[in-house]
Amino acid sequence: MRIEGLGRILFGLSFAVRGAIGIAFHNAQVAWQPLLKGIVGHDALSDISGAILLVGGIAILVPRTARIAALALGFYLLVEILVLVVPTLVAHPLIEGNWYSVSEPLTLVAGAWTIFSLLPGEGAMLANWGNVRAGQIVFALALPAIGLSHFFYMNLTAPLIPSYLPFHVPLGYLTGAAHIAAGVGILLGIGLAATLEAVMVSLFTLLVWVPMVIAAPASRGNWSEILVSTAISGAAWAVAGSFRRPLTIVPERP
Repeated sequence: MRIEGLGRILFGLSFAVRGAIGIAFHNAQVAWQPLLKGIVGHDALSDISGAILLVGGIAILVPRTARIAALALGFYLLVEILVLVVPTLVAHPLIEGNWYSVSEPLTLVAGAWTIFSLLPGEGAMLANWGNVRAGQIVFALALPAIGLSHFFYMNLTAPLIPSYLPFHVPLGYLTGAAHIAAGVGILLGIGLAATLEAVMVSLFTLLVWVPMVIAAPASRGNWSEILVSTAISGAAWAVAGSFRRPLTIVPERP
């Protein structure tokens, strides 16, 4: 299996499970509630959001529907960022956490776009849209703020490192710097940087969130975190795999 294929599977599964949990517990995207309070009820809003994630995630796993599903899910995630997160960033641009709140879902938008761009195109309307390099650049631009969050919020980062590992604070700084370095490397077109980033975030999922879910399987917060971490891992593997494939070149019109 190509590593971009692994990325697509992780990406799709994470959103499908997240959507299913959201429908079951009516909490897929409670952040939409304040905006539509009085127009759409809590349960209906959560179920609609959960259904989008569930259907989109499953469709990404099916080769025939994967490309259009990745594009649709990426568009949905981008709308979430613009509506729910960007206004807070604009109002308080000096708070690093606001940049992190934009950058984390932006890695998922980049992952969705990369998956869309790597899959064979069907239909004249979408044939020339996919540009792998655009996905790489968006993913790279999202990484520095994620890395800086390790420095600004070490009190939250260090406790997440498993207790059997030594030097929690130095490891927190090291991984933060690695995110930033990976972003620079990907911008420079270095495929190894993307692969190392994918390995690192996958290890975060396995070493941090899997044990936390096992320790507290009833915690929906832990499930949310492991699914987001898995989705980011999938996006990272898709981007890493994109460096092993020829870039899509849109031909100029005569």
